[in-house]
Amino acid sequence: MRIEDVDTFWYDKAEYNNAERLFYEGITRNTSEAGSSRDIRPPVVITVTAKTSKKNKKHNTMAENKQLLYLNPLTMEANYFLETLDWATRQSEAQLDPHLTRLLNRIVVGIEKYLDKNPTYIVPKSTQPVPNEQEEAPTSSAAATSSSATSSSTSATPDEGVAFVPPKELNKIKRTFSCSACTNRIVGTTIAKAVAHLAEQHPNPNPNPPNSNQNVNAKVVNPPKAAAPTKQEKKVANVEARNAKTTVQLPKKAKSMVTADITNMFKEKYQVADKLKVLPEYDNIDRDLCELIAPGFADEPIRIYKFGSRITGIGSCSSDLDVFVDIGNNFHIFEHRASKATLLKLRVMRELFVASNKWRIINVIEQARVPIIKTCHLSSGIECDICLNSLGYCNTNLLKYLFEVQPLVQYMCIYVKTWLERCKLSEQITTYSMALMVTYFLQLNQLLPSIATLQNDNSNNAKQFVGPWVANFAQKSLSDLKIHQVQVTVPMIKEYMREFFKYYATFNYERFAVCPYLGTSGVAITKLERRMPQKYLDYAKQNPETTLQIRKPMVVQDPIQLNHNVTKAVTKITLQTFINFCAQTATLLGEAPTNCRPGQ
Repeated sequence: MRIEDVDTFWYDKAEYNNAERLFYEGITRNTSEAGSSRDIRPPVVITVTAKTSKKNKKHNTMAENKQLLYLNPLTMEANYFLETLDWATRQSEAQLDPHLTRLLNRIVVGIEKYLDKNPTYIVPKSTQPVPNEQEEAPTSSAAATSSSATSSSTSATPDEGVAFVPPKELNKIKRTFSCSACTNRIVGTTIAKAVAHLAEQHPNPNPNPPNSNQNVNAKVVNPPKAAAPTKQEKKVANVEARNAKTTVQLPKKAKSMVTADITNMFKEKYQVADKLKVLPEYDNIDRDLCELIAPGFADEPIRIYKFGSRITGIGSCSSDLDVFVDIGNNFHIFEHRASKATLLKLRVMRELFVASNKWRIINVIEQARVPIIKTCHLSSGIECDICLNSLGYCNTNLLKYLFEVQPLVQYMCIYVKTWLERCKLSEQITTYSMALMVTYFLQLNQLLPSIATLQNDNSNNAKQFVGPWVANFAQKSLSDLKIHQVQVTVPMIKEYMREFFKYYATFNYERFAVCPYLGTSGVAITKLERRMPQKYLDYAKQNPETTLQIRKPMVVQDPIQLNHNVTKAVTKITLQTFINFCAQTATLLGEAPTNCRPGQ
């Protein structure tokens, strides 16, 4: 490896900020001081030879003398990789894959950013080695595996969960590499021999299994292959494996929330959420946003639409303000994936935000289903998510209507939003997804109408479309729909919440979908698309790649954009954790009354 000169590196680097520049200038001035604490260096350029091994060895020795630098087996695997790369580049004139080089550069830049935070060393509480402790080295490559001998390490306390070992202990591990393609034939005890074996494409393979009593001339008979498991057997195996897993315990913060008196929580959160629906700062954001964007699109009309949890009435002070910017009267245009024209508008807006002194740009996410610009309005301190898609605004109008006609929905959504955050599940399960699950649950209790009913009651002339989707609905009162309005009290909320968690703890996610559009029980995933309106069927026929993603662990259908599964990002592990947490929460909330049972 060759270290580029610091000045040369900064002239060649495409993007950098002043903080990084000052950081590296500090390295040049304080080499002696920095060298005694950690090995800090700019991004490396990989070439045919490597010249930093002595420096690393010296740094490790200094750290060992101070008894500060401790490594775990992951570091050992990294050392294997670097040794393999070093040996391979010295033996060959081949150039590195540019994609690999870029990945390595990103890794190094990530390390730089971490070092910018001035991390503290991990100092072991006890440096007494534990004798006769077995530690297995991790796999060294895709085709070669390694085994390890006995080594001493520093024991971790039960709370740490990771055992750290001094670097010198890594040298005591004996690595034996065996090739799985050559019937686990041992190819040597060094990385050089393992790499040479792979580079020479497995010379002298051993066709016989390692059995000392086997006759050399005996004919090898391959055992018959086991029959592949059927689909039903796989499902049974998955269920058994899921049931065998240790149940993840409900986090303490969520448990305390469930068991505590929620009167004060609603008194605080409901008032805050209600106040956030209308703030004078929103008018300033509208004005500043129009003034910023208008010069970039002088010939096109611009309108601002606010939506999201702040506007519906379930937001908190830390919630973002979602904003749809309509440039050129594109409200009724639907794009399953952002077009080049939309991305071009987004990039023009990005340049305007960067040049503004009223906004601080945070991030631009172009790869998302709905590309957004994350920015902060400096005078109000409110973070905003700017997008060019109108369906989020339409979804907000639907939730606002449901909250107004049946206030119980809003209280339940505030509760599950707080519960979701305390369970640390909000990364994959969004607040909007939970709001739809609350809506569907209350539809089964005959407390809300189906969205299809509201849209069908709307006359054809009054219907507004965004692409193929009906974006509005008939805003009827519950009395017109012959639905009872629940008197909201704290005991009543807890009763419904208990049944809500109980219902979704036992819901069959493999067979059925959560479908507020239909609002009926037993919506089979395999038959869901057949029950959709003709507009959906025509659109799916013309665009088969944009159909509803039903081959997911969890299917919660958006009631307006009918081809959108809002929980498509939920993994099997997250779903199982969610089910466990629902079951535990239902138990903690106590027995439910007989007047609050969901339909089946």
